[in-house]
Amino acid sequence: MNIALLPAVEQRRLLAAGEISAVELLDSCAAQYERLNPSLNAVVLTRLDHARREAQATDDAHVRGEPLGPLHGLPVTIKECIDWVGTPSTWGDPRHADYLPAEDADVVKQLRRAGAVLYGKTNVPKHLGAWQAYNDIYGRTNNPWNVERTAGGSSGGSAVAVASGMASLEIGSDIGGSIRWPSAHNGIAGLKTSFGVVSPHGHSFPGHEGIVDNNVLGPMARTVADLELLLPVITEPHILLAPPEKQRLDQFRVGVLLDNPIGTQSAEMTAMLEAAVATLVDAGVEVVAPPPSDFLVRTHEVGLELVRAAATGPSDPPRAEDLDRYASGGRDYDALAAQAQRVTYREWIDLNNERERARLRWRDYFADVDLLLAPVVPTTAPPHDTDRRFAERTITIDGAEHSILEQWFWAGLANPTYLPSVALPVGVASDGLPVGIQALGPFMGDRLVLGFATLAERILGHPIEELHQRLEQ
Repeated sequence: MNIALLPAVEQRRLLAAGEISAVELLDSCAAQYERLNPSLNAVVLTRLDHARREAQATDDAHVRGEPLGPLHGLPVTIKECIDWVGTPSTWGDPRHADYLPAEDADVVKQLRRAGAVLYGKTNVPKHLGAWQAYNDIYGRTNNPWNVERTAGGSSGGSAVAVASGMASLEIGSDIGGSIRWPSAHNGIAGLKTSFGVVSPHGHSFPGHEGIVDNNVLGPMARTVADLELLLPVITEPHILLAPPEKQRLDQFRVGVLLDNPIGTQSAEMTAMLEAAVATLVDAGVEVVAPPPSDFLVRTHEVGLELVRAAATGPSDPPRAEDLDRYASGGRDYDALAAQAQRVTYREWIDLNNERERARLRWRDYFADVDLLLAPVVPTTAPPHDTDRRFAERTITIDGAEHSILEQWFWAGLANPTYLPSVALPVGVASDGLPVGIQALGPFMGDRLVLGFATLAERILGHPIEELHQRLEQ
């Protein structure tokens, strides 16, 4: 038995029972790192000697009978952009290769107080601005299911570290699918939390201190139960998340939207998601209509402008042709992004007001519907594409080339309106790569979506076990 590949909840049980030690578990995860990371490049820096001292101190405290934290002895890695004193937070930008934060991020403090053993940082794209993990400092992260495929992003290194057993748990971030996209591509579970649930302090671009609108931190793990273990640790102390009142799948009413109103997706993936929904229906889930497409498309457009306004720096000036196209009514990605780069505060207020109206419509929708089920991504993990700029990248869907940006609809569905969304795997496609689905819920309904996902996972299975069999061969 490779203890590094067990669910974190099972590792925690073994640690508490004294059947394994924190040092043994760390050494097991470190062995995964040493064996697999040369080909995967997920963990880009480590402090293993420091971590072993902390693991030993954790074991010593256990022997003395001291109370155990909820994450007692679990080896954890974090996304490179999260501040951890003694390690750089470069955001994949060579200009900040030497930037060392002076203070730990709040989530780092919370992890360590809970007994986690933090040992490394994981790879990101430059400025977290792509659905893959590649930058000029650390290079490219590869998918453990197929190293010729992308791991997703921007929390791509995070997902690979968890999927491959290099870490028990991870902290990622999500402004436009950056937790859910790599979770789907690597066959793990990831929670995009409600805006405000997790402190963003210590997750700011070097030299910036303000909160970035739409952006959240959240847990990533091999199972939904592991997400439930980690979420209370990183929840802001003044936030009280209501536990789910429903304990069976036949108590849930869910909307289902599997067709992208602005893009295309793989027919095989759609069929697999339909089969997963049918399995849930057989278990008693009631399916109802999703919100109207015109509302979702307009919310997507507003959300894209808000994200690009929040995440684009002065070094990326808009192109005149994109601005002209926006002025003529064009609403493609480049046109929306260009407009967002020059938006005035008055225009931002107007966008924010439209966002708030959308939030009210979601509130009304979730008054008698529990969740919305939707895809996370249009295909299984595509081949690496590190040469073209983000807006020019394409993916092949059923033999035809499509802009990857059509899929911002799925990726950003929850972000502009602050909704929680959990990604969980539903199976493995014919190309040997995992497929995932997301469940969106009402604002501050994080435990509701996790509660549903826990029940769903029990009948949809754990495709990650297939990866673990491959890795152990």
